[in-house]
Amino acid sequence: MHLLEKVRETEFLGREFLLWLWFRAETERGFFDVGEKERAEVWFDGKITLRSENEKGVETIICSGNTSNMREARFALTEEKKVVQATVKLAMGDNQWSFTLDSTWLNFTTFKSPRVVQDREEDPDGVFYEKIFLMEKAISAMDKIYASFIKLRLSPEWDNKEGPELAGWISLYCWDAPAPYL
Repeated sequence: MHLLEKVRETEFLGREFLLWLWFRAETERGFFDVGEKERAEVWFDGKITLRSENEKGVETIICSGNTSNMREARFALTEEKKVVQATVKLAMGDNQWSFTLDSTWLNFTTFKSPRVVQDREEDPDGVFYEKIFLMEKAISAMDKIYASFIKLRLSPEWDNKEGPELAGWISLYCWDAPAPYL
């Protein structure tokens, strides 16, 4: 199977992951275990891109602002638009990262890591290695969060509890529209 065919078959997982992450962040369950005694908090930071494809072509909507008040973005979900990109904040301990996450390849763009506290004059290479360490820490945390999503998505709990709660969250401010996303 060609790589692009495989991507097309599984790209829905990235869109569902971003939607689930947004749902978890807004319903105050945006905390995740990412290692021994380590927890991460995830929230969306005001920019979400949604897209739909139909016989008329591709329609893209970019919503920005306070994510807890993004009624238009959630209404777009009821209109069968999918989350394709989002600006995400990740916090672990005293460290905080910011990045844009793409749903197709789960790429990180506009990646901003915590400030490096190494002394450049004493150890010039240390700054570089510290920056790489901080990037790897965030990527590893997101990998673990994604793995927990996949585990949940494949479990009966998704159909029995998580999926219906997510659909209810989508339609919370859109009473007239069903939640066809799932």
